[in-house]
Amino acid sequence: MPSNVFFLILSVLIFVMVFAQVRNQKMKEKYAALWLLVSAAIIVLALFPHLLSALADLTGVIVPVNLLFMLAIIMLIGICLHLTLDLSRLGEDTRTLAEEVAMLRAQLEQGSADNLRRPVPAESRSEEEGK
Repeated sequence: MPSNVFFLILSVLIFVMVFAQVRNQKMKEKYAALWLLVSAAIIVLALFPHLLSALADLTGVIVPVNLLFMLAIIMLIGICLHLTLDLSRLGEDTRTLAEEVAMLRAQLEQGSADNLRRPVPAESRSEEEGK
């Protein structure tokens, strides 16, 4: 089996798997768009293998595979940067939520303590006994 056919099958498989993950709501659309773009690029390069050689000549890269590796590394660095930013934002959100929960818990405990100390008015007691 020629390598072009192998990569074409592989990219179609990636395409289908990404759609299935999005449909089952296991992957967010913003991440799926990146993988669909990568899959589409692999499909184009598998169908038109001389396109990579032309792009390598255009950019001055001697070996076309080196251009492919360079593009893959740039993409992976971009993914790492994006995920690092998301992780930082989620860490900040988690800290904010933990602070809010602690304040609400303190208010709830303070309210419970106030209710225990405060005597129940006679009118309320007679209403509760009537129920």
